[in-house]
Amino acid sequence: MTNLQKTTIVQLIHTEKNRLGSYGQVATKAEVSTATISHMQQGKWDLIKDEMWLKVARATGYDDSEWQIAETINYKSVTKICNDAKKYNLFMIISDKAGIGKTAPLKSYSQINGENGVFYIRCREWAKREFLTELCTTLGIDIGKSYLHIDKLGMKVVEFFNKRSSAKPQLIVDEADKLKDSALRWFIHLFNECEDQMSLILAGTPHLEQRIKRGVKLKKLGFDELDSRFGRAFITLIGATLDCTKKICIANGITDNQLIKTIFKDLKPTFKEIEISKNEVTNVKVVDDLRRLKRVVIREKIKLS
Repeated sequence: MTNLQKTTIVQLIHTEKNRLGSYGQVATKAEVSTATISHMQQGKWDLIKDEMWLKVARATGYDDSEWQIAETINYKSVTKICNDAKKYNLFMIISDKAGIGKTAPLKSYSQINGENGVFYIRCREWAKREFLTELCTTLGIDIGKSYLHIDKLGMKVVEFFNKRSSAKPQLIVDEADKLKDSALRWFIHLFNECEDQMSLILAGTPHLEQRIKRGVKLKKLGFDELDSRFGRAFITLIGATLDCTKKICIANGITDNQLIKTIFKDLKPTFKEIEISKNEVTNVKVVDDLRRLKRVVIREKIKLS
């Protein structure tokens, strides 16, 4: 790892400290010692192994990938959703197919607005305790080494956000469809304790919407309450139009118009209805797998290099 990279990570440590509240919380989030964070700040870099730098880099949002994000329709839509939720302290759900373009703009929004109290976590197949433990780590909350009752874990998260209520904090939970039912139901408690104090964005595949609707229909414990807390609404995205594809290509070094059109055509776009004004909609061709689009663009860049 270069000194330039290390300098950038140290700057991110300072930013994360301002966001979480202390350097100790940064250390907790990165799962390193406070001494490691202190040595990084003091320039005592010879004492620190690269794996420690990598742990702190991941925890503070450091990204050295060459892929550039473009301001596409999806990017602007997700940004507006997050802004609206933050402004009015709303709980909202984005539920759309894998690859449609949820994660990149959500992560970008959390990084840009980190100092404004926006926090991001990507889920795995966690039950309630696992989720709350990981969330505490993400927020830099020290839960100690002794066993804590699951309700105490939840209240630590509630206290974290309530202390920051003046900043209208926001939690973004990505890939929320992977959470077990017990973890999903915990958001009812979060809403009850933090209503009008914070906002929450859940994002996942259509399975998230299907699970909640099925849970309501089957009268499963908590699912009607959960659906109610999120306004019984599920937001979908558009994908990438030809113009969006062009922006993505140009941002990543492909500028030839004919090649861009060929890339778009090769991805077999389909028609989707888009609202262009309050009372007007139109059908446009869109690509709804942006991961595949990314791979094709990278492949073409390699050919051109």
